[in-house]
Amino acid sequence: MKKIIFAGVVTLSLLISLDITVIDKNVNNNPLTDHTDNQLYIERARTILNGKLLYRDVVTKTPPLINYLLIPPVYFGASPLAFEIYFSFFIMLTVVSIYYFLSPINKKLAYRSSFLFLFIPTVLATSTFCRQDESITVFFFIFPILLLYGMDKKILYSIFSSIGIWIKMHPLFLIPPFLIKQSKKEILKHASIIIAISLAIITPFLIFAFDEFTWFIKFYFFGKGEELQGISLWRIINAIGFSIPSIFLIILFFVFLIVTYIKFHESSVWKIVLLSLIGYFILYPKIHYEYYIILFAVALPYLAENKRGVTMIYTISILTSITLLIEQRYLDWKTTDYAYWFFVSIALACMIVVNAILIYLLFYISKRDSWLDKRQFNISKNNTNLQGP
Repeated sequence: MKKIIFAGVVTLSLLISLDITVIDKNVNNNPLTDHTDNQLYIERARTILNGKLLYRDVVTKTPPLINYLLIPPVYFGASPLAFEIYFSFFIMLTVVSIYYFLSPINKKLAYRSSFLFLFIPTVLATSTFCRQDESITVFFFIFPILLLYGMDKKILYSIFSSIGIWIKMHPLFLIPPFLIKQSKKEILKHASIIIAISLAIITPFLIFAFDEFTWFIKFYFFGKGEELQGISLWRIINAIGFSIPSIFLIILFFVFLIVTYIKFHESSVWKIVLLSLIGYFILYPKIHYEYYIILFAVALPYLAENKRGVTMIYTISILTSITLLIEQRYLDWKTTDYAYWFFVSIALACMIVVNAILIYLLFYISKRDSWLDKRQFNISKNNTNLQGP
């Protein structure tokens, strides 16, 4: 573990230094083309520090808890350096957790999984150059799964999954695959935990800012309220004039989820979660670049034995990075229209290839078991601590 920590701290420190001394001064010098969301983070965190209410007193388009987690870097100056150190800490926490919880199953594959995740270009960029809060989100997404696989802690899985939903919505993918593996009595117990924790978190906002609070729920579930953004294939297609209604894609995605839960209900929790995520990244209309680190955190441990699968994950990272650079300048900021169709076509081609890779991985994973599937079988059926392959 010391080698992983050392490599991570050195690499992230170098990238932070590069960003603070060179990139930030030359790229983030115009609020209209600032590729970070730091001003939003500052505004919302200061609202909390001033004793005011999210949603009612400040525009808030995210679940509430992520804004509370953004208080520390804002309290300590809200500088780019404060954000980058804070976000990098969560990346390192994720890396160390992957190794710590999976090493009892297979130390070699756990080390490889954590090391591969750390050096994904998207992961390194998200906490440094991009300064996005998905650096926090990824930890709270993967942590419940690691608790389940590393320690067989089902109650903690329910607790942290529930909390994670109100940090960002992605941990919703953790709940159905877990519940369908339980007995009726266990389903009732864990559902009660999830509902109780969720109500404790959201009740104040439902009471004092109902319409404002429910905006992001309507947006994510029904595609209402905001212009389509991000780097999904569907967003790029929309940008060139071939619009596909978001609600249609969302309905198609929910159909995919139901079919996945029915067909793979006997598979491991990790496998069902991963298949669900892949479907999300293929079908959902609003996918931001940084979201992919959640997919990578779940996919890399699962594919750690498979060199081709790992190569495909890295390919997705590179292609989405290219798409991001084009999307920001030509679609979001609209700072240039030089050779518009040429560069937007490159972005379109990149995302077609990304979706093709995801579809391949979807079929590949659905037909095979990994070392983690074997571990989950031992936990759920025999309640033993057998070593992985």
